[in-house]
Amino acid sequence: MDFRYTAEEEAFRQEVRDFFDQELPPGFLGVDPGPEEESRSQEYRQLGLSMWRKSGDRNYLGLTWPKEYGGRGASVWMEAIFMQEAAYRGAPVMDMAPASAELILQFGTEEQKRRFVVPIARGQVKWATGMSEPNAGTDTFNIQLKAVEEADGYVLNGQKIWTSNAHHADYLMVFSRTDPNKHMGLTAIVVDARSPGITMRQIAQPTGIPAFCEVFFDNVKVPRDNVIGQKNGGMHLLLHAFGIERSYGLLTIYNAQRYLEQLIQYARETMVDGQPLCQDPLVRSRLAQLAIDIEVCMNLGHELNWLAANGQPTVKASAQIKILGGQTCQRVGNVGMQIMGLYGPLDEESKWARIGGRIKHTYISALSFTLAGGTTETSKNHVAGREGLGLPKQV
Repeated sequence: MDFRYTAEEEAFRQEVRDFFDQELPPGFLGVDPGPEEESRSQEYRQLGLSMWRKSGDRNYLGLTWPKEYGGRGASVWMEAIFMQEAAYRGAPVMDMAPASAELILQFGTEEQKRRFVVPIARGQVKWATGMSEPNAGTDTFNIQLKAVEEADGYVLNGQKIWTSNAHHADYLMVFSRTDPNKHMGLTAIVVDARSPGITMRQIAQPTGIPAFCEVFFDNVKVPRDNVIGQKNGGMHLLLHAFGIERSYGLLTIYNAQRYLEQLIQYARETMVDGQPLCQDPLVRSRLAQLAIDIEVCMNLGHELNWLAANGQPTVKASAQIKILGGQTCQRVGNVGMQIMGLYGPLDEESKWARIGGRIKHTYISALSFTLAGGTTETSKNHVAGREGLGLPKQV
């Protein structure tokens, strides 16, 4: 495997860096990957929308997609470069829309690709994904949102939960039950988020950001041509979607790299008993261990990108990076709180806050990184399974 970038790819990296230098506010400390922090404040919301639209103007949102659907037709490596730089800078350009577009490009009709994917590539719309329900988290076979077929489409009744930024979405990609008698009777349907019969209730995360939503469907009518793929074929899309979401672990690592560098700078500048904090043997040891952990994760991430670029199976690698990425980010938060002491728990509103209160934020938010998008236990099953260690299914 050769992880070196070509001259063209390095030129693109510089282009992306120049874009973020130009568009991000001076001294911007960054946000975690994902759309959730848009709900922190109106200021963050407007910055996120602006960055999203400008990224669409530059064709950054669908780099690998075919040009006829608004993409660039670029390589997987160029897409990886953009995601790396965005995550490292903490730029608010992450959204569930590209993940939905990937599903539509893979399973949708020509009309659906042009109707749904092109506006995503242009940064004109936001999407959310409805998977989890009160009784269906890891156990996706237990999804109960009902989609009853009628003459002109489907009628949806039920509930989704933990749907990130649904209140800001234009469309929802929901997984619904279209056959109660079949274990695999799930269907993926695109729903206009402003449809009559949809109500939402925001749920605050442990960080205090109200970014999750309960979404209630009360006789919501959806056109038949909003079904993605085949009726009762939603499990194929669901498994594909999990593969996309679990690569999120790589983005958290580039984000963690920024936090590590901020902690190193803090340790250099902070004086304790007349000596820089970075001279403390315990501080040095813990920062060094974080650097090792992050480097290991990055190399695994390069392997994941290489496999994708060469058309190889990515289930095992994406599950591995999902596990290691979540655990490493939790260690970054823990070590950051230990090094910063009483400054660690201060948030950005405090005049005594250091690093903009980001260590407190990542310490709290990282608690969910081994759960969101599939638990660590589920990811380990994928590593152990057919495309990993080849072990038989659990009984």
